[in-house]
Amino acid sequence: MTADGIHPAAADGFGQAADAYEAARPSYPSAVVEAIVQRAALAPDRVVADVAAGTGKLTRLLVPSGAAVLAVEPVAAMREALAAAVPSATVLDGTAEALPLADATVDAVTVAQAFHWFDQPAALAETARVLRPGSTLALLWNLRDTSVPWVRDWGDLLVDGDLDRPYEWYYGVDYAAVIDASGRFGPVEVVEAAWAQPVDEELVMARAASVSVVAALDAPARAEVLDRVRDLCRTHPDLVGRARWDFPYRTVAYLATVRHGR
Repeated sequence: MTADGIHPAAADGFGQAADAYEAARPSYPSAVVEAIVQRAALAPDRVVADVAAGTGKLTRLLVPSGAAVLAVEPVAAMREALAAAVPSATVLDGTAEALPLADATVDAVTVAQAFHWFDQPAALAETARVLRPGSTLALLWNLRDTSVPWVRDWGDLLVDGDLDRPYEWYYGVDYAAVIDASGRFGPVEVVEAAWAQPVDEELVMARAASVSVVAALDAPARAEVLDRVRDLCRTHPDLVGRARWDFPYRTVAYLATVRHGR
C-alpha cells in the first residue's frame, strides 16, 4: 500500500489511465443494477456510497434510483473524471479501509471492479461501520469471457514479458466466502448476467490501455503492448476484416445484509 492506503499498481496505473478508463471500460447490465437497487430499496430517502468509484461507471447507474449518491475515490485523476461524468454525485476523497463517513449513515455500499485491491478484512469492517442496521453491501465485477478465443488471447498479450496481472487473479475467488468469513454480514446472494459490449479496434486498444499494469509501464513498454493489441485486432481469425464486434462479459454481484452494523 502507498502512504495513502492505495495499492501501488492501482495508484500509479489508474492515475495515468483515467481517460482511457472512462472511454473504454464497460458499463454494468441493467439486470444486475436493478437487483442492487431493489435489494437496497434505493429511493429518494436513502443514501448509497459507491466506494472506489473510479470514473463513476456504476455511480451514474445509481443516480436514477433517486437516492443520494456518495462516490468515494482515492485517486485524484479518477475523482476529476468522476465529478465531470456524474455531477449529481457527492465526490469524496477516501479509501475503503478509512471511509470518510460517519457511523451508520448509509443504506447501501457498492464496490464495482475494485474490492480485489482492498485490505479486505479492514474494508469489510469499515463497510459494516458506516451501514445502517439491515443495510446492503454489493460487490460486483465485470469478468471477461475468456472462453472466447480472441478475448483469451487479448488477455495473454497483457501478461507477456515483465507484465503481471493483479487485476485478474480475483476471477477464481469465492467472494461469497470472503464476505461470510468476516462475520459481519448475513447470507450472500449471488446475481449473474452475461452480456457484451460493442467495440471496435480503438476501443479495444483503449480497454488495454486502461488496465492498471499497462498504464503504469514506461512509454516504450506501454506502446509495445498496445502494438500487440492492435495487431491482434487486425489479424486474429475471429476479428480480421471486422470493423465492429462484441466484447463478451459475465457480470457477477455479491449482495449481503449487514448484521446490526457491527
